[in-house]
Amino acid sequence: MSWPRATARQIAHAVRRGDATAATVVAEHIAEGEARAAISGAFTAARGRSALAEAKTVDELPDLASLSLAGVPVAVCERFSVAGQHTRHGSNAAVLPVASRDHEVVRRLRGAGAVVIGSTRSSELGLWASTDDGQGPLANPWRADRGVAGPSGGAAVVVADGTVPLAVGSDGPGTAGGVRTTAAACGLIGVSAEHDPAEYRENTAGWLSGAAGVLATTVGDAAEAHAVLTRTRPSVISEPHRLRIAATDRPPIGGVGQMRGPINPDAETVESLLEVVRTLTDLGHDTRRFAPNLGTRASGASFTAWAAAAGQRAARFERARLQRRTRRLAAVGDRTLRGGLSVLFGDGARTRAHVVEWFTDHGIDVLVTPALAAPAAPGENWSRMGLRENLRASARAAAFTAVWGLIGLPALVLPVGTRADGLPSTIQLIAPPGGGAVLFDLASQLVDVCKPRRYPPAVIADGA
Repeated sequence: MSWPRATARQIAHAVRRGDATAATVVAEHIAEGEARAAISGAFTAARGRSALAEAKTVDELPDLASLSLAGVPVAVCERFSVAGQHTRHGSNAAVLPVASRDHEVVRRLRGAGAVVIGSTRSSELGLWASTDDGQGPLANPWRADRGVAGPSGGAAVVVADGTVPLAVGSDGPGTAGGVRTTAAACGLIGVSAEHDPAEYRENTAGWLSGAAGVLATTVGDAAEAHAVLTRTRPSVISEPHRLRIAATDRPPIGGVGQMRGPINPDAETVESLLEVVRTLTDLGHDTRRFAPNLGTRASGASFTAWAAAAGQRAARFERARLQRRTRRLAAVGDRTLRGGLSVLFGDGARTRAHVVEWFTDHGIDVLVTPALAAPAAPGENWSRMGLRENLRASARAAAFTAVWGLIGLPALVLPVGTRADGLPSTIQLIAPPGGGAVLFDLASQLVDVCKPRRYPPAVIADGA
């Protein structure tokens, strides 16, 4: 069996049983990555020899049979430190010294038996809904003239082109929708872990530094990796009971800068959502058009958190060398940081409480929205443009995703088909606190019915 483009669960099962070795699986994926590297340019640090040596170590572990990601090759966003290599935060102006130890995310992946084969490109400081730097923009595997969104575009590319079955990217507040935005652009499943901002009131730096999210091509793989990162029991995916589902094509927050009012989705996005609603109804779910009213406070808090994150992250580097858009956003964030974050935390907590109350009062199990308002933005050098252009582009890209990273409800992006322009059609599922397992169940049910492509046509033509 050829292991590239096998699922993570298939690989781990084979390695645990002794039907394959981690060394063989990883060697084949490294070769796949080397063959595609010149095309995608998604890796900033390939770990060929080191990864192969680590795979051989995995094969010798006494507890191999119990490791959920045994022998699974993974990629991580370059913002997560890997021991023995420089940690790059999206540009050559934001590079830290060689790391003496792994980031906690990397440590957990390795603890589950996964092998990190490389670090992937990010937007500068993980802030932007585009992934480009001095090397130019990354091309979308579905259409080369389109971008891959951000901030973890490199991680999305190497999953979408079949180089690895799993990747981990930046998520949380101040990440322009995190992995869900780039998953939507690249036709992947993107999962954001639940968190409560109130728990970070005494650790604002930890909250604004961001979190980790999962990128995968199957619901089962996403659930497995999510369990590893969150230290929870893996979801046993099953047929969901009859759910009460709300659906809306209205973005939860408005525009920024000179963009006033909501960023309306295009006609094809609206029609795709309606088709999903019809499918959910046919599956027996109680589905209706309904949405929480987050008000203006949520929009302001989302932007303030984004700017504050820019200010905090930029403080670690020589600011004059950072991209112009980053410098200007960080300057806005500096003012917020000097004034304290009590108002921001208050707005975030009230917004979360309001949404949780809405779920509870109306008995809603899942909220369904578009993931993107329109096709992924053109693959241009956004890092060379000004703040205003980037604010508009990021607001459009993250119109449906950003606020959920701020208030920390479990959220999942899912491909459901292909648009007329050849790009993936995607939706977003949001659940109340503790509802993550329901999202995996519902996502699996929708995949069974909608049957979206697992890979872009070009990857299929290459032998996927």
